[in-house]
Amino acid sequence: MLWAGAHAGKWWNAGRAGLVAALLIAAVGIVRGRRTVVLLAVGVFGASWASLSWSVAPVETGDCGGTVRLVDDPRPAGRGTAVVVSLDGVRVRALAHGPAAWRLAGLSAGDTVDVSGECAPSGTYADRDRVNHVLGVMKVARTGESRPAASPAHRAANRVRDAVARGVRRMDADDRALFMGLVIGDDREQPRAMVDDFRASGLSHLCSVSGQNVAYVLALCGPFLRRLRPAPRLLCTLAVIGWFVVLTRAEPSVLRAAMMAAVIAVNFHRGSPRNARDVLAVSVLVLLLVDPMLAHSVGFALSTGATAGLAWLSRPLGERAGLPGVLAATVAAQAGTLPVTLLVFGRISLVSLLANPLAVPVAGIVMLAGIPLAAISAIMPDPVARLVGLGITVPVRFVAGVARVCAAIEPHGIASFAGWAAVSVVAALWVRRHRAVAG
Repeated sequence: MLWAGAHAGKWWNAGRAGLVAALLIAAVGIVRGRRTVVLLAVGVFGASWASLSWSVAPVETGDCGGTVRLVDDPRPAGRGTAVVVSLDGVRVRALAHGPAAWRLAGLSAGDTVDVSGECAPSGTYADRDRVNHVLGVMKVARTGESRPAASPAHRAANRVRDAVARGVRRMDADDRALFMGLVIGDDREQPRAMVDDFRASGLSHLCSVSGQNVAYVLALCGPFLRRLRPAPRLLCTLAVIGWFVVLTRAEPSVLRAAMMAAVIAVNFHRGSPRNARDVLAVSVLVLLLVDPMLAHSVGFALSTGATAGLAWLSRPLGERAGLPGVLAATVAAQAGTLPVTLLVFGRISLVSLLANPLAVPVAGIVMLAGIPLAAISAIMPDPVARLVGLGITVPVRFVAGVARVCAAIEPHGIASFAGWAAVSVVAALWVRRHRAVAG
């Protein structure tokens, strides 16, 4: 209900009055014990809360400038550079060409720089920008002095990102781009052909940092965390999770994974572990209350859907249908993302049933060992860095090869329909046989 309400907030203009009404409706529902009334109040609250974000006025047209803070990392934009910056607390998308573009391209998220140029509303991409809290565009004419990030978390994250990049400096450009995507979700240098292959094969989620990456980082820190007393261990665990969010630039899928990890850590500290469904529900509620615009994020919806599929369907598919663990997880995640995939992309990948069991375990090895190996390689001479890069290249190229081959054999049109029909028949026969054997 909160998610649906946040979606409706684009067309709901109640604002703060709607928030008050939602609280009153919720109070009535709680007093009378009417769950449906409480759910209605949650929907009204979500719509009213989101409407406040939609109602913020865009920036005005005219000259602007000052000291800005980079919200994310600069990206190539044609022959220039684009980056979201915070100017006097307002987010704008800065576009630069020439020397100004070169200066911006050398900065990282959290850094500050003096700029001047011309601001205007977003125009064609206003809705997409508004979802990311961007209220306009800025054509940068000049850049001045730049300074490193003031936040210790940003400085530490940027140093690690730089070290990882230096550690794989001897890898081929495409291999390096995929490695950065698998480990820290940095897909800025991935060529278009690689992006298309991963989308067609149903493996694009591997380059979107998720719970698997968070789990690997906590596993690396596990030997240190286990030595601490309960309260310091909880605080350090939450600090590691927060730092990883900064490292991976707080993408929607990262926020979902990090919030779930934080909820699990808190419940473990309290001695009251909860199942994955409860943890997912609490995490999504908290995130939507903090930022209702996440309801419009495709990445957040896919991440949440895949996790919901795993939480609700993975075990039944393994126990009742007799599917192997990896295949059961793949089918469950696919089922969870099915509504969003069909609505946004208009189709679902058939070969993903083959690509995911092949690529995910190998990609997991890269995610687990990637950061420490690259960080060590960064301080080694080039011959050693080349050897480390070779060791990382093998699994990275395997994942890329799976994506490329599966994308090439992905059926389309009638062939895709026939393929899914055949999969459905085989699945039905498998379930029937499994039940007969179990009986």
